[in-house]
Amino acid sequence: MIDTVILTIPRYKFTTLNSYANGLSWDLNARTPHFEKFVKNPSAADKNKGIYMPRLTGINMRITGGTKSFLKIEFSVPKLLYQNNLREVTDNDFPEIVSILQNKLRDMGVITSKSEIENAAVSAFHPSKNIVLSDGYTASLVIKELSKINLSKKLDLNKADFRNNGRSLQGYTQSHSIVFYDKIADLNQSKKRAIDRDQLPQQLSLFAEIKKRRLTLEILRMEIRLCRKQKLNLVMQSLGFAKNPTFKDVVKKDVCQKIVQFYWKTLIADENLFLFELTNKPSQLLKNILRKHQKMKLKQAIYLTGLNLLCKDDEGIRGLRENTYKSLPNHNWNRTCADIKMLNDISDKQNTHGWIKQIEEAITEFQPIKIQI
Repeated sequence: MIDTVILTIPRYKFTTLNSYANGLSWDLNARTPHFEKFVKNPSAADKNKGIYMPRLTGINMRITGGTKSFLKIEFSVPKLLYQNNLREVTDNDFPEIVSILQNKLRDMGVITSKSEIENAAVSAFHPSKNIVLSDGYTASLVIKELSKINLSKKLDLNKADFRNNGRSLQGYTQSHSIVFYDKIADLNQSKKRAIDRDQLPQQLSLFAEIKKRRLTLEILRMEIRLCRKQKLNLVMQSLGFAKNPTFKDVVKKDVCQKIVQFYWKTLIADENLFLFELTNKPSQLLKNILRKHQKMKLKQAIYLTGLNLLCKDDEGIRGLRENTYKSLPNHNWNRTCADIKMLNDISDKQNTHGWIKQIEEAITEFQPIKIQI
């Protein structure tokens, strides 16, 4: 449902015991004449013991008339509760999450009330869904297919990255990103290559146990990362929620579900679902186009049939655009995009691969998976 959250609490709403608590000190990270940044990260001893702790950042900003100071608290909600993010939290877990976070902050020398934590401002958060695939579908196969969409041109996502031997697909900017990755395979990646770079011993032991039992567990992870407050507010308001959410506002099924569904609908369902149709025979595609557009000229219908097949090729729309640009750098790609949109409008959305249905069922039901090995 939700993974990483960054909370912000003003200085006057918490107290510090001392500069050195639980073996941790505040380290100066940056300083200018008008700005100071201190960090307190989890200790190596805690990491080795599998004790999950939040990351703290203290900010002092010199402004006209005084100083503005606040604390940023960054942590993974499921790791805080379960020591792994294969299991997913629910709305009912919120009181326990707040209590655990309060205790961990105290261990790090920061004292604040549960009420302040519940009502802390959210500056970033990552709605997510772990999707269990069945019927022989693998996460890597699904990611390879999803890589065919022109991801970088949707939702102002100006960069796309398809890596780790096809086990992850990312579209991102500084303000937000969407990530699909093979959750089980990612547990076996090095820290530099993993999408989830904050692996705990308990989480790594899950992978070892899965491998030991030879379990065929395929989990596709879909994660939306709202990294900047302005983008976060824009998405929240567009979906009917209030801007400037607090912690208690975002640890909610309906909020996370609507955000995940919005990104899926915008990136996949609205313009790219035709890529995953079962029908790929040129003759049948041509018949479908002529049946739905009876006044269309045959030449245009044949062109659309060819465009459909090119988009479904291994490199997908991404590869088609790159190859087009190399041959025709002055080509108006927006015109081609309009034709691609037409392909999606005339596609048979009920005749898609089974993994599409599995993803859509998972994000429609949005039931938490609780992996216990």
